[in-house]
Amino acid sequence: MLDLDFNLNELNSKTDEELAVLGKTEKTAAAVLISRYSRLVFIKSEIYANSDTDSDDLHQEGMMSLLKAIDAFDPHKGVKFCTFAEVCIVNRMRTLSKRSVKNTSFAERIDEEEAEDVLSVEETPESIYFYKEFFSELWKNICSVLSLTELNVLTLCVQGLSYKSTAEKLGMTEKAVDNAMQRARKKIRAVMHDTN
Repeated sequence: MLDLDFNLNELNSKTDEELAVLGKTEKTAAAVLISRYSRLVFIKSEIYANSDTDSDDLHQEGMMSLLKAIDAFDPHKGVKFCTFAEVCIVNRMRTLSKRSVKNTSFAERIDEEEAEDVLSVEETPESIYFYKEFFSELWKNICSVLSLTELNVLTLCVQGLSYKSTAEKLGMTEKAVDNAMQRARKKIRAVMHDTN
């Protein structure tokens, strides 16, 4: 559950890199960063969707990739978070698109200026509060439909663990982890559809 006690103005004034560092332990900072990048994930999911790849699936995978990017980001490597996050999101979407269709045409990338335009929407305390409330409610709804196993698997996979590592950690088979993730994705899609 998202912590509701935080200074909106303070979070709003932080850079993406600062929020990514905070977001590893502070879920509200991660929620603010997710709100800044949700439009980019949506646009990328529309670009990479094809007749065999549902854009909702790509959007969902993009959001999970964004969470992984927050967890994996290292500010000492000298890479901007926006670049790192975009690479994580796009790589995951390309992988899924290639799996669904063998000869996928190369999707046109948003160039850096367009990506900056997408991310340049002014964040206000009100919009941050709205997104915090939205993601808090969304997470609560997701938790309410997932079984404990599905929630544990989802949490570990979002943290960057492979199916194999997740299976070892939870004492399950890789196939059981994959099945739990498929069920979780289906349920999350339904929640996202109901939210829209």
